[in-house]
Parts: sequence; structure tokens; C-alpha cells
Amino acid sequence: MGVWTEVIEPTALRAAKLDELIARVDHAGVPIGRFPGTLDVEERSDGLHWSVTPPESRQDLLEAIERGDLRAGSWQMVVGRDEWRGDTRHVHEISELRDVSVVSSPAYPSATVEYRAAPNTTSTEDQVSEESTPSVPAEEARAEDESEERKAPEVKVVNEPPPNSGNLRVEDRSGAPQFSSLADAFKQRGFPAETATLEWDEARALTWGGTIDVMNPLRRDGAPLGADQRYVWPAFESVAVGSDVTSVRVFRQATRTLGTASDVIRNIDATTAKPSTQTAGTVLTVTMKQLASVESGIPNIYLEQSGLSSIVESDLRLTLNDGLDSLCTTALATSGAVSKGTFDVLNAIRRAVTAVTAGGYSPNLLAIDAAGSEALDLFRDGASPGAYAFGPGRFSPGQLFGLDVRVTKAAGTAVIDTSAYGRLYVSPIRLARFEENAGATNTSTVRLEGNGVFGTERTAAAARVMP
Repeated sequence: MGVWTEVIEPTALRAAKLDELIARVDHAGVPIGRFPGTLDVEERSDGLHWSVTPPESRQDLLEAIERGDLRAGSWQMVVGRDEWRGDTRHVHEISELRDVSVVSSPAYPSATVEYRAAPNTTSTEDQVSEESTPSVPAEEARAEDESEERKAPEVKVVNEPPPNSGNLRVEDRSGAPQFSSLADAFKQRGFPAETATLEWDEARALTWGGTIDVMNPLRRDGAPLGADQRYVWPAFESVAVGSDVTSVRVFRQATRTLGTASDVIRNIDATTAKPSTQTAGTVLTVTMKQLASVESGIPNIYLEQSGLSSIVESDLRLTLNDGLDSLCTTALATSGAVSKGTFDVLNAIRRAVTAVTAGGYSPNLLAIDAAGSEALDLFRDGASPGAYAFGPGRFSPGQLFGLDVRVTKAAGTAVIDTSAYGRLYVSPIRLARFEENAGATNTSTVRLEGNGVFGTERTAAAARVMP
């Protein structure tokens, strides 16, 4: 975009409002389709795809696409949350899709995405963007030189409806593979013949869930993985960064003062000074940490067969999960605290909920160690030996006071608003193979690695239960 670049993060559409989504021509005029009736949309692993059934009276539209007069596809959206890193704007949340359009002259045809919003550092409800995708013109144009075809982006607006459908379709021409496991994903990226890399948003869905969930890759429930039944890190928002990033800048809030309701509500003719809402904090440079694990002495034949799945899924994946979890639980050391004192564990947790709520946050997670989980499960209501307050299996995992309960390896107990406390920054994840003993033993060392750090933003959004 000239002096700046914009990126739509893969999860930006997961909460987008589609109530008024329509299809148009050049973002203007009478709609040619409306969701969910005559306009279909689908979020896939490589982006948004859509198809529309235009009115029968709009044969001029079909002809214009065949002739190449309408040459691209685009969309209009409202941005709910974004982030600037230098000259690059990352769109994290799209609050609403306004329309999808077939257009004649995209402003920036050589790029996948083009934004019309002016660059700025405030991100509330910026509007309007266009996603530019080239058209496939009439039959004679499809025989273009292969070198020209390679220049085109992978998603194309085409006029290839099935018989009697009359649809204009946005189709996926990339043939992107669908992965069923982390090992499968790395293998399709060239492993073990070469080092394979997964972008973090791909790796996240596979690292802890076992399968990719395209429609909701950041689902908040943990995944059962042997003894490690619950991890804390999937509950936090994560941000994908480049493999060359060595540090991230995080705004850490120190204090916040909100205007009270009695001051905010004023007489319509009031002329006194308005109440003030203030925040104070500092911008910190947080250094990335290396996340790495190796497994040695692996027979080469295992890497070509099902043994690869066992090595990657059962060993290296769990190790990576442990590292990611440690980044998050270690960051909780800077949070607020509530003294347990003479209170029992149940009362102490409820007091921590009160402390986080009093700070203006909405706690949604209880991170507790194995001993604390046991204390909850065996908590008795009165002196009777069998009068347990909760039934078997109520907490590990489960819910308590409206909080998701996750059992962690880190010692201690904390109540957290995961949407406010901070974010996890992670680079692409790489799987590499190294031949051992110059090939004499037919064995290899396999290394899984990436970089990550947790950026704490609001320490008051969590409270630890202290002895």
C-alpha cells in the first residue's frame, strides 16, 4: 500500500457479523445477492470464499465477467481491532462484513489485499477494505503463457457454474492440503527430506487439538493429552510473528481510573467539568524465548512410516505444549494476589474472583495445580466423612464460579481474565532432521523449534491465591 502494509490475520473473521451481508457490483447499486439466501460464504484455511446466484435479469453481469470487463473480487468490512508494528498493520478482528463485490478496476490488482483506510495507530471501527482477486476471462484468455499464470494470486473469480445453477463463484485454485495431524502437516511440507515449517496459526490448531478446526481454530477448550489433561495457553489470545522477530513491544498498563456512574450521568444542561477516565503504563520491549526440543537415535525408516506420527504427536508436541504453557504461567508471577490466610481453598478462589472483578475485569479461567485440584475434589461440606461438596470428577476439568478449570504443572492457583491479561507471541514452528554419524548408523536427530514470549498487558486482570 505504498509506504505501509496490511495483513488480515487468519482468525480475524471468526466473530464477524454477517446479518447485512450482500453481494454487489463495484460496491454499489442494487444487490445481486444476500446472505444467507442467494449468497453463500465459507471460511476456509486459506481465507474467505463466496458464491452468489444473481437474478436471471442480470445476464449482463455474466457477460461482463466472460468478457473480462469485471476483473476482480473485493469486499467491504468494518475492522474491530488491529495493531500496528512499524509500517505494518495487522487486522486481528473484523467486526462486520458489509458486502462482497465483483469489481471492474481494483485499486491495487497486484496484491492479495488492499485497504482504503488511512494508516493510523487508533484501530476502532476502521472501514473499508477490499480483497482483490483476479478474474479468469473468456476461453481464449485461459490459454495465457504459464509465466503469466504464475503471477496470479491463488483465489480467482471464475464463471464456471455447474449445470443450470447460474452461479458466479469464488473458487479455491491453490489445492491447499488439509491436514489431520501435526505430523501429517509437516510431512506434506517436505519433512523428512527437508526442514518443514508451519505458520503459527496452522501449528496452533494442530499442536493442542489434534485436528484443524477451520471455522474456529482458536477454540478455548483444552485438549486431553495423556497426563497433561489441561493446558492454560490455549485460553489466551496468541499473535503470530515472523521467524526473524527477536522481541515484541507490549503496552503494560500500570493503573486505570474509570469515571463513576454517578459522575458520568449528568444533567442535560450541565456545564461543569466532565469526569475523567485515565490510564497509565509503559511500553516494554519483551525479548522472545527459544522453544526447542530434540529427539535422537531415531531409525531413519521410522521417519518415513507411521513412527513419525508417534515421535511428533506423542513426544515433541507435548514438549512444545509444556514450553508454551510455561511462558503463560510464569507471566502470572506479576499479577495481583489474594492471601489465602485461614480461608479454605474454595473461599480463597472466590475472593480472587472478587479481586479481579473489582478491577473492572471479567475472570473466565481458574488455573490450578494438581494439589489444588485434589483439594477441590475432596472438599467436604461439613464434618461428615462422605459429605463432599461436589460430585466425583466435578473439577478436573470442569467449572467453578463460572470459570473454566485447567489443571497445570505450574504450582499455585490463579483466577484470570484471559482476554485482558496479555497475549502469547509465537513464531512459525519448524521441524528439522539431522543425519547422525555421517549416515553410518541410519539414525537421525529430529528437532522441533520456534520462538515465543508472553506479553503481560494488565496485571490487575489476574489474581493469585497466596499461602
